[in-house]
Amino acid sequence: MKYYLLVILLIASSYMQGQYSIKGTIDPDHDYSWILLYQMQNGEQSYVDNADVIDGQFTFNIDKNQSPGIYRAYYQIENNLYVEFIYNKEEIEFSFDPNNPETTIYFSESVENKIYQNYYKNIRAKQEELDSVQVLYFESTDKKEKKALKKTYTSILNELTTVQKDYEIRSSDLLANHFIRASAQHNAPQPMDTPNEYLNTIKIHFFDAMDLSDEVLSHSTFIYNRLNDYVFYLNQAETLQRQNELQMDAIEKAVLWMDNYDQVKLAFETELLEAYLDQENVDMINHVLHEYYLKLPEDYQDKEMIGRINASIKTMVGVRAPDFSWSENGVDTSLYELSGTDYYVVLFFSSNCPHCQIEVPEFYKFISGIQNINVVAIGLEDEKRSWEIMTKDYSEFINVLDLDKWSSQKVKDYGITAIPTYLVLDSNKNILAKPEDFNELKSMFETR
Repeated sequence: MKYYLLVILLIASSYMQGQYSIKGTIDPDHDYSWILLYQMQNGEQSYVDNADVIDGQFTFNIDKNQSPGIYRAYYQIENNLYVEFIYNKEEIEFSFDPNNPETTIYFSESVENKIYQNYYKNIRAKQEELDSVQVLYFESTDKKEKKALKKTYTSILNELTTVQKDYEIRSSDLLANHFIRASAQHNAPQPMDTPNEYLNTIKIHFFDAMDLSDEVLSHSTFIYNRLNDYVFYLNQAETLQRQNELQMDAIEKAVLWMDNYDQVKLAFETELLEAYLDQENVDMINHVLHEYYLKLPEDYQDKEMIGRINASIKTMVGVRAPDFSWSENGVDTSLYELSGTDYYVVLFFSSNCPHCQIEVPEFYKFISGIQNINVVAIGLEDEKRSWEIMTKDYSEFINVLDLDKWSSQKVKDYGITAIPTYLVLDSNKNILAKPEDFNELKSMFETR
């Protein structure tokens, strides 16, 4: 009996030695019941493990063969809420405030993350100190003061350079070293005379410290975060047209810098497309899609995403709404043939939808009192009778029956995924807004 117990203990001990634990505390405690762990590679995330959250605490047990890299622990995946850290075959323990994870995360155990966090804190403080002197230099018109600011600037720059080199040496055997070296920011040896000169210098030297042949970098989120900063943060303008021009130039330079690293280009351009989709920036979507993404090797291209993008473009704010036709009293007509009013509302609903049965009558009552709006109400139905019963009270609507329901071409063209859905058009059928619900639509017209 003792022999078997000893064997069991030895097996258990061997198993535990083949694992590393990642322990976390959500502080203050929230009602999160689980947390998911992913490894980030090439801008994509790969599932690793999940854990229960009990009294704000959780533990992941990581197999010894799990590869090092950047990891994310999602505590609310539907809202993209996570904490990110370095894993390199060591025990990790940390705590964080879920309302502000980036600035509150604290590592009580982990050589890698402690040194990287300390580096980031110290280098950022020194960079902000240098930047504040640069701003004073911009604003100064006094020669004596500018001379003194130059001296101060040089002194702080020397200190910053020392901090950078010190952390590079201290982290030389760590995974964090790759990110510390790549984070080194170029600073001019003397303060710049104008903000434009300063900004242009940052752009010119932005990629100096980053090396795509370093697979730790190219497989991590670090590169993509820096690329997003380069395109979006450094290229803002007062008008959308000028901002688009600046960002087009930045994207071109970034892609040239990536050279033949098609996998990095793929992840970068995919992120750009998703970002511009969120912004509903049609010009930039088309630019990235046709000038870059579709020129990648065909087996890299995501046909489903391309289809989703093309469908989304059709119904973005500012774009002319897709045309569709129907028969009214035996006469064929279409959306584009309608005229004589300032606004149109295209409504998708169904007589069998409980939410529509409540909301559409309220919408009809409200909109009927407004003179310069026509409503085209498209009923997505299985059969005609229930639609006729519901729409007989909507005499002021242009009622369109679509028995193809979710397989309807109108549904595909407009990207309809839920009902009721409203789209507000101007007199030329250009899309002005896509209100989330009746209350949002109501507020639009109450203020007109």
